[in-house]
Amino acid sequence: MFNPQPAVLTSVASDPSLGQNAVPPEAPVAPTLSVIIPAYREEEYLEGTISDVVQCLRARRLSFEVIIVLDVTPGDRTVDVARVASARFPEVTTIERQGKRGVGDAVREGIRASRGEVVVPMMADHSESGDDLVRLVDVSRRGYDLTVAERFGHGVPPGYPPSKYFANRLLNLSARLLLMLPMSDTTNAFKAYRRESLAAITLRSKGFEIFLELPVKAACRPGSRVARVETGHIARKGKEAKLSLSRDGPRYARTLFLLIASRGRAYR
Repeated sequence: MFNPQPAVLTSVASDPSLGQNAVPPEAPVAPTLSVIIPAYREEEYLEGTISDVVQCLRARRLSFEVIIVLDVTPGDRTVDVARVASARFPEVTTIERQGKRGVGDAVREGIRASRGEVVVPMMADHSESGDDLVRLVDVSRRGYDLTVAERFGHGVPPGYPPSKYFANRLLNLSARLLLMLPMSDTTNAFKAYRRESLAAITLRSKGFEIFLELPVKAACRPGSRVARVETGHIARKGKEAKLSLSRDGPRYARTLFLLIASRGRAYR
């Protein structure tokens, strides 16, 4: 399946001002968990998402960071909400990018900036709960490379659009059968990844199709351990849909074709 990237050893020049036995300053301790939240026009729900995540993780006494990756466009107040949250919660940091660069690109940038042992992408619309996040991380820390949150264990979530549900189930069934995946909700953004798994794969998607590319490549690594956790899901009624079947459907199909052709390995 995957060909892990070779380790890169970085040589650090010694500082002549330090004595032979001097101890260099300690690097900051990495958190246990990094939560990556891509955000574009989510001013209505972002504050609730962040507050829920922070309160639940603090209650669990986990060391964590929340990285909000913003695509800033004129008239969008999401950036204001994010700045207030980062001032209120020391665990929250923001990365601001000008223009709409895509959710996949935002997730990739969040992964590059993350420091946690476990990395969890999470949508900004509060469709998942902080309690489910804690459950996901607890399972991941038992040694699983990929922990999948499965939304449809009890049928269609309330308010989930029928056309979107049908397309979702068709794509996920195709991916599961053709790639022999040990999961039935591959395209859900909400998953926990071990840092070692992410370091061994190359991501190329710029849109929502990253939520297909990322778990498939992580699951197809040799020896990868995958766990599944049933979670809830809230479909936000009246919310502007960011994912479009007509625009994003072909991207998902292309990504699935490339993953099948390469049997889950990195593709150009």
